[in-house]
Amino acid sequence: MKTMSLTITLPKHIIIWLTLTALALAIPMPSKAQQLNYQNDGFETWARLALSSQIAMLNTDMLTRDNGRWRSDTSLRFNAQWISKNALIYGLRIEYDADTHAAEELQRDEVYAYFVGDFGRVEIGEQDGPADRLSFHAPITGLGQIRGDFARYVGRQALLSAYDTGDATKLIYLSPPSYGWRFGASYAPKQTKNINARRSRDRTLQRNAMEIGVQYQQDLGGWIGGVSGGYVTASADSATERANINSWSIGGELRHNRFTFGTAYVWRGDSNMRTKNYDQEEINIGIGWRNKKWRTALSSSRTISSGRTYELLGIGTVVKLKSWINWRTDLVRYNETTTGNGSQQATVFLAELELRI
Repeated sequence: MKTMSLTITLPKHIIIWLTLTALALAIPMPSKAQQLNYQNDGFETWARLALSSQIAMLNTDMLTRDNGRWRSDTSLRFNAQWISKNALIYGLRIEYDADTHAAEELQRDEVYAYFVGDFGRVEIGEQDGPADRLSFHAPITGLGQIRGDFARYVGRQALLSAYDTGDATKLIYLSPPSYGWRFGASYAPKQTKNINARRSRDRTLQRNAMEIGVQYQQDLGGWIGGVSGGYVTASADSATERANINSWSIGGELRHNRFTFGTAYVWRGDSNMRTKNYDQEEINIGIGWRNKKWRTALSSSRTISSGRTYELLGIGTVVKLKSWINWRTDLVRYNETTTGNGSQQATVFLAELELRI
């Protein structure tokens, strides 16, 4: 029997949340979003604070991971860089998130130094790798849609691209665009998760993680077409009883003015799994539309592995209510089929108000 699980207690929290929204819209602020900024003789630094509040509603017969409370978040971004007389850029980027989003595009948990010149860009620190950053796939917006915040409550996210080593500390190189081509490579001594778990088999410890990403874009007479490829490899610590990482993806994208079409095929196999012959793969596809004050995307994915198939369909929207206020919504339909358990479904609606100071 399906039940309705609300992430807030009605009507009190709804009233408070809508009141805050109305107050934010009514408060007079400068026409442009402000940020702390300092410039002097080739040196520039800026900082921006963001406050957000998110609510969600679930309709599902699945076991949920969160009983649906109102969630709030605070994030801080800081950047400092110096441009030398020979046009080389040296910089430092710090991002902090008090309650990390499940949506990768909204996560603020990176710390890295960078060096930029005609040769390209070098980064060292906690940052996403090139197999992820150079990949084309189904467009996502709002609160991440099929790879978004719905997974805070129920289900699994779409893969979108090759295995993601996330913000493991790594050395990254990204080439400058050349005749439509871009290339990237990275190396991380290790990638970890739940490293303090009591049982070693509950930990992730992958060593010598390497990522390669490549991207090509071409003008097709009013359209811009692109293809991408990514490969990730790493060696699992034997104590975790997990498989090595061996994952790849290929993707494509077409853009025309404000319209975007994207798709990808992903192979993750047994990467970082304890189950042998897991053979995980995915196809994702979607379209997006971008305007000055709003953007939206509709995306879907089908992920298959031994004993489990899950399908996602999501639509997400971002509206710039003011230069310092963003309104994000997601509507995601999740369907999971497992051997012996049949199918289970979930529908998740999310809404978030973000204030940028």
